Amino acid sequence: MKRKAGRKTKSARARRPRPGRAAAKTRPENSIDAFVAASAQALGLALDPAWHGSIAFNLRLILRHAALVDEFALPDDAEPAPVFHA
Repeated sequence: MKRKAGRKTKSARARRPRPGRAAAKTRPENSIDAFVAASAQALGLALDPAWHGSIAFNLRLILRHAALVDEFALPDDAEPAPVFHA
């Protein structure tokens, strides 16, 4: 596998701070609530107010899990798993 000239490896990219990342960790909690309401409105969904808290909780959980995956650094020689067909 050849790399393009001037392209940084994943481990080098993982070490540098990403723009907006600090802001994402300090965002107000009500931004998720606003996002849930705006998404429901954009999709034309009638959202029962009783479900709003549960939806916001699950979205926060998904975002925490995504952050864990995003922070996991892979070695430069990592290859995708092979695909086997029966």
